[in-house]
Amino acid sequence: MIYPGPASELDGHARDFVGGKSFPGGFTFLTDPGYRFTGAYRLRWDAPRETAYPSTFVIDNKGTVRFARVSRTHAGRVSAAEVLDVLTRIEDGHGR
Repeated sequence: MIYPGPASELDGHARDFVGGKSFPGGFTFLTDPGYRFTGAYRLRWDAPRETAYPSTFVIDNKGTVRFARVSRTHAGRVSAAEVLDVLTRIEDGHGR
């Protein structure tokens, strides 16, 4: 998970966001100070109270993007069930 934000405020916001949450094994939480990653991949949602477009990527252990969805609205978010389906298909050797 990549958590973007203004560099000067990011650490505190990230701590508040993560506070008390547990993540599955192998899950990595990274911050994106100053929107460097978000901007480089054109995921920046530069609107009031927004940071980045809701985006989901599944990248295998070889670095291959196996699934990608970027939504230009909050309504287009990927469900956990859809991500689990992609992961199951990858694990079963059925590709994307």
